[in-house]
Order: sequence, then structure tokens, then C-alpha cells
Amino acid sequence: MKKTFKIIAFIMLVIIVLLLGFSYFASKPLPEGERGSKAETLTNKIQLEINQKAWETTAAIAFTFMGEHHYLWDKTNNNVQVKWDSKTVIYNNQTLKGIAYDGDQPLSGDDKTAAVKKANDFFNNDSFWLVAPFKLRDLGTTRSIVKIGTQEALLVTYASGGSTPGDSYLWLLDADNLPRAWQMWVGIIPIGGIESSWEDWTTFPSGLKIATMHIGLFDLKLENVKVGQSVEQINDGENPFVAL
Repeated sequence: MKKTFKIIAFIMLVIIVLLLGFSYFASKPLPEGERGSKAETLTNKIQLEINQKAWETTAAIAFTFMGEHHYLWDKTNNNVQVKWDSKTVIYNNQTLKGIAYDGDQPLSGDDKTAAVKKANDFFNNDSFWLVAPFKLRDLGTTRSIVKIGTQEALLVTYASGGSTPGDSYLWLLDADNLPRAWQMWVGIIPIGGIESSWEDWTTFPSGLKIATMHIGLFDLKLENVKVGQSVEQINDGENPFVAL
């Protein structure tokens, strides 16, 4: 038995060493860019291409992330409904106050607090794969130009916000300044510069553009994306947030 444990421990040690070695050699250093008017001009071009103004006037969004997490977001009032497994959480993502259910049973106390926190963590991560192009000028961000060959890319660093502040993203653009991919330097991924695509862009009647597919280290898909001027408009006439 002891010999078996030693073999397992040795194998695990080898795997850890290999992973650390891969991370070291595969990681790219965070590039240094040039801040200033050129970076702001490129940001303007991206925002024009994705129709930032349409995003700012969008009041409600619904989407499903990876077929597992289902969202209804009252963007105007910062209210979010998250459904996964048997859980439903309806809360305000600024105050983290809300209600939670497991099936038809309301949760209370620590169970409710834990469910709301989990829902908010899901929302911060999952929604970023939908809205990140519209957050280039969020409070606490810095922007700089990075040259990749003859092309310009936009490096955005988040000093605050969400569940993982301090992350950096290098936006790679097509000829029309529409994001086609980004490279990431984020706390939850030990390899710096991992690239993921932004593709399958959907253009809504307002002119708003949203990417619904990301291909990279992990492939991430967003489905059932709806946008509108009210929660009722995209949720069959119902508004679950009246319960808050």
C-alpha cells in the first residue's frame, strides 16, 4: 500500500513539474504600450464599430453561457436573475441583496448568502465574455497602443471592478477595428498571453454588435442572446425583479 502511495505521489509531482515548466515557457510577458491620444483614438474606432452608443441605451439583456448558466439582466437597475442546476437567484449586483431558491424552496441565512455570492461570481465571469468590448473605458481602466508587426492592438488593464481586478487584455482587431481576438494576462490563468477569439458577431436591430463564440484554450459559447429596452420585452412580458 505504501509503495502504491509513493508511486501516485511521484506521478503527481511529475505532473506538477511539467505543468509549471509548460506555464513558464508558454507564458508571454505583458507587453508595454503607449498611452495617450493614439490609444484613445483606437478606442473610439472600436466603440464606433461595435456601436457603444446602442449598448449604453440597451436596458435589458438575456443570454445562456455554455448551456448551463441562464441570465436575465436588468442593466438599467443593476438587477440580475441567474439560473443554474436547481438554483434560481434574483439579486442586485451592486448591493448583493436578493432572494434565492433551490427548486421551489426559498433559501435563507448562510445558504442564501452563499447562493447569491455564487450567482454573482458566475455573472462577473460569464457576462464579461459578452460585454468586455463595451468596458474599454470603465472606471479604473488604462488603455495603451501595442504594435504587433505593422498592426495596432489595444491593451486594456483593469485596476478595479468585477471579481478579478488587475487583469490585462490585448485586443487584436480586424481591418474594420472589430475585435477578432484577445490575449489575456489574468489571475486565474497561470499562462500569460493566452489567446481566445471573438467571433460569430450578431448585429441587433439597434446596430449593437455582440460576439457569441470564443475559441481558444477553452471554447466558450453564448446562446439565446436577446437585448431590449425592458425586461418584459425580452422575457415574455414578465419581470421577476418586482420580487426584490
